[in-house]
Amino acid sequence: MKGAGSRLFRNKSFRALWLGQFVSIFGDRLHYLALLALIVERAHDPLNPTPELALVPAVSFLPTILIGPLAGALVDSWEMRRILVISDVLRGCLVLLLIPAAARGGLPAAFFVVFLLYVVNSFFLPARSAIVPDLVQGNELTEASSLATLAGVAATITGALLGGILVERAGWRWGFGIDAATYFVSAGFLATTKPRAHQRRPRAGTWGVAYRTLGREVREGALITVSNRTVLGSLLALVSLWIAGGALHVAGTVLLRERMTGFVSGTGGVLSALGFGMVAGTLLLAWRGGRWPRGPLAALGLAGTGIALMLFTRAVSFPALATVAFLAGIFVALLLVTTEAAVQSAVAPEARGRVFALRDFSTRVAVLGAAGLLGLALGRGWVTPAGTVAGAGATLIAGGGVGLLLRRRTVTRSAG
Repeated sequence: MKGAGSRLFRNKSFRALWLGQFVSIFGDRLHYLALLALIVERAHDPLNPTPELALVPAVSFLPTILIGPLAGALVDSWEMRRILVISDVLRGCLVLLLIPAAARGGLPAAFFVVFLLYVVNSFFLPARSAIVPDLVQGNELTEASSLATLAGVAATITGALLGGILVERAGWRWGFGIDAATYFVSAGFLATTKPRAHQRRPRAGTWGVAYRTLGREVREGALITVSNRTVLGSLLALVSLWIAGGALHVAGTVLLRERMTGFVSGTGGVLSALGFGMVAGTLLLAWRGGRWPRGPLAALGLAGTGIALMLFTRAVSFPALATVAFLAGIFVALLLVTTEAAVQSAVAPEARGRVFALRDFSTRVAVLGAAGLLGLALGRGWVTPAGTVAGAGATLIAGGGVGLLLRRRTVTRSAG
């Protein structure tokens, strides 16, 4: 880890990307906590803000579902660094706009601005994933993805801990204000990166031709995804993980509430344990990940996460829940880092934006669909919370097993 990390951090462009990611994700955690505080303050029934809270994932994920693939096609046609810098500046301005919008227009105006914020995210996120291979060497992708994931996890833990104190004491306005500042700082870091140049396809001159061209490029991105075994396998693994995440969102919360007296503080502790597990997993990959094949690592991450979910249904105390969360974090990191690096290395530079945008689109649809359907089933009493989480875990274990079997069959055929 020390050698890989120091080598990558001597790369000024990667260091700038890493710092920008840490700062902006730290701000994202502040944003989330400030938004929760705003909702509780302005909800129709402050004692029961559930209807307003339920709108947060819809407002956050809907832009990616609506325009994600189209945004990916545009990302492939534009210069990546420019997209990242402009997106961060726009995000900072929109978060600042949230303060007067919420003060004067209430929650409807605030949710509209949040929707616009995630529209910009639909361009930023695939561009951030797509630019990494242009900043590092091909044999450094696993270590680079590990360190990038580590930045996100560390920022999440720090932002959650400090942000909770800040928002609770200073209010949601200060939370949004500091969040906006982090986007501007991130834009400054990203502006100093120097990615390798690639020939971008020229955009058509008329709007009609442009729309037809974009449509064709979206279809090409989907074709690349389904025709490349590495990319398709990575996408299916991530979709499975997000479906399990949707199940955990609706059923795991019920289990935590039943098993812990301090629900909010206990949930925060469990999430922190998950984050520390992800730190451990990313450090392990940054240290040795480049020497291990990515396919089996991703399958191990999927199956291990499933085992952790099965154990979660049996844990009844905070120490047990935190231990299971830490274990899950390790395996989730294995899956996220290896699939990210696998797609980055398997897809040509001119198509990465479309593929990563399709990934984001698919995972958002998966989590919303799973949460909606399972929430309905739980509400009707068709399934139990423990059974829902256990079923999600069993699905991940089966998916990981299938991945390992397919990998072994491929190796056997190659050897024969």
